[in-house]
Amino acid sequence: MVENRTQLEQVLRGRLGAAFARHAYGMRRWVDLFAVRIPEIRDAYLAELVAEIVHNNARHARLFRERAIEHGVDPDLYVCPPEGEATYDGMPFDTGETLAYALGSLEHFGDLLAVYAEVLAEVCADNDRAIAQLRELVGHDAGSAAAAAHELYRVRELAEAPLYAYRH
Repeated sequence: MVENRTQLEQVLRGRLGAAFARHAYGMRRWVDLFAVRIPEIRDAYLAELVAEIVHNNARHARLFRERAIEHGVDPDLYVCPPEGEATYDGMPFDTGETLAYALGSLEHFGDLLAVYAEVLAEVCADNDRAIAQLRELVGHDAGSAAAAAHELYRVRELAEAPLYAYRH
């Protein structure tokens, strides 16, 4: 359970880049710590599962890294507080305990994602409400200004999306 929900929501609303940098760091640390344990796992199915989770976390680390940069935050400058480092230092060495630790880690991340989803749902609802209010004011035939905005944003997305796809 996320105890600082209000604080986290405020961070999400105003400082997404910092939150993304934090998760880029955390995902990368998670990958580094779990990947080295794969050779120790003798069960092929279990090794595949852990490798898949590590792969997903590596991909998520890259995505969070890219999003931090897009929000003007250099993820390489993130400094993890001692409480954060304790989550990595506390990982047990026994494979069974490591898997249980991974479960707890992913469950906590799920709690964070739920908060993020709530914030995004609120943003979507606000956006939908604004669209409805503006549509009521300008009518269903928004005319050339709305069409021009759609076209300019369409062209922008075509130009910007490839730039993000190739960022490292």
